[in-house]
Order: sequence, then structure tokens, then C-alpha cells
Amino acid sequence: MSNTISGTSSTTNTGSTTNTSTTAGDSLGKDDFLQLLVAQMQNQDPLNPTDSKESIAQLAQFSALEQMTNISTSMDALNATMTYQSQLSSLSQGAALISKWVGGVDTDGETTIEGTVEAVNWLDGDPKLQVRKADGTLVDLELGLITSVQDQQPSTNDDTTDTADTADTTETTDTVDTAAGAV
Repeated sequence: MSNTISGTSSTTNTGSTTNTSTTAGDSLGKDDFLQLLVAQMQNQDPLNPTDSKESIAQLAQFSALEQMTNISTSMDALNATMTYQSQLSSLSQGAALISKWVGGVDTDGETTIEGTVEAVNWLDGDPKLQVRKADGTLVDLELGLITSVQDQQPSTNDDTTDTADTADTTETTDTVDTAAGAV
């Protein structure tokens, strides 16, 4: 009788058969390895038993396989935790920018986006800032594409309006003071 497991074959001379088979794409795990080891021990020739050195080597291989499986599980958990922490950090950075004026470039690398951050969204695996532009439209800006941050929108350099407003206020005040002094 012959059992085949992913290209490994063994023959048994006893009447009992253990059906253990996997497809060629599957990999053997520690349970499969342990089943093979137990089957080998059960089906060994009593007149010619397995060498103790070979048994110790197989047990060492089993122990190494178990440790590699544990490391793989730990690495998967660490990867999930680090991904979660990275997402939290990105969202926190984005939240700190709410109500601030930002400037940046769109994903095309050419279009400039400037405006006030209103919200942070998680889209397509990345944090995106919702920016209200001067014309009132909302656009998404990737957190990594920000080029400048300011507490307030930059003021325009229109000095003529500011000077005229200041002069009008001064004249009105002077007129009121003169009128009050005359009374």
C-alpha cells in the first residue's frame, strides 16, 4: 500500500492505512509533520527500528517548524498593529490641520490646491484632507502632498484699500473731536 503527500511517498506493510493527502499547492504545517512522524514510528520495522539520531533530528525539525510558525504568527500580529498605529498617526496629523490654511499639489503634480481644511477622511487607504478653496468648492488633498501650512489664510497685498479705510476713519474721528470741542 502506498500513501502520497505532496510528492513524498511512503510504503506501509501493515493493513492499516492513514489517508493524509494534500494538493500540490498546499504546504505542510506542523500538524501534518507530526502526523507523518507518528505514522513513521507506528509503521517502523520492529526488527530494524529507526536510528535514535534520526529520531532526534526529526524532533529538532519539528521544533524548528513550530518556532517558525509562532514567529510568523507574531509577525502578522505586529504588522497589523503597526498598520493600525500608522493609520492613527496619519489621522491625528490630519486632524491637527482642521481650520488651518494649507497649500499643496494635487496627485497630478501640477494643480495647486489652497484653502482651509474642514475635515479628514480615510479614502483608498490614505488620509485625505477636505479643503475648502476660495471659490467655495471642496477638494481632497493627500496629507503627503501638503507644501505649506498657516494658521490663517494669507492676507492679500492690497495696501490701497487698507490706507483708504484708515484715512476715512481718522477723518471721521477728527471731525467728531472738532465738533465736540466746539460745543
